Amino acid sequence: MSYSKIQKFLSSLVLFSILFSITVRVPFYNFSAFAGSSDFYDIVSVIVEEEIYDDIKMEVNRYAADIEGVLDNTKVIILPTPKDTDVFNIASVNEALYFE
Repeated sequence: MSYSKIQKFLSSLVLFSILFSITVRVPFYNFSAFAGSSDFYDIVSVIVEEEIYDDIKMEVNRYAADIEGVLDNTKVIILPTPKDTDVFNIASVNEALYFE
């Protein structure tokens, strides 16, 4: 089957544009300008036993402040929990913090 020069040119142009668009990214618009507010924080949860939290409260608060100082845009949440708390409940609390 014989192809015309226009068909060959168009198929070459299409193949070139596909391969060019895959290898070279040219940003035409800055879509981040249209994004919502950037009031999002990374969350670090520190889980401490309730029984010992009063004794080590100063150290834990200092540790939380150090984390917030080192990691940009991070919020530390301290969770005093009873010693016999189920792991599933702790995971559920962390999941709720993630989705807030």
